[in-house]
Amino acid sequence: MQIDSTPALNTPSLRAAREAKGMSLRAAARDSGIDPGHLSKVERGEKQLSVEALYRLALVVDLDELAEHLKPLLSRGAVA
Repeated sequence: MQIDSTPALNTPSLRAAREAKGMSLRAAARDSGIDPGHLSKVERGEKQLSVEALYRLALVVDLDELAEHLKPLLSRGAVA
């Protein structure tokens, strides 16, 4: 069974991690390859990210433990 998207997360923590790094939403979206509008909705709890997109975002905002937990769920070739 393939996991297509992440379950609902405590999304304010994604915003808090981004802000703690001093990154704007646009910069985090650009660096992780996520549409800024979509990332905004994710941070507000209105949308979800794929496992791959969440992994990329975790790397960008230095959520290393989350990235390590997601790594086994990635399809081949998705790991940076």
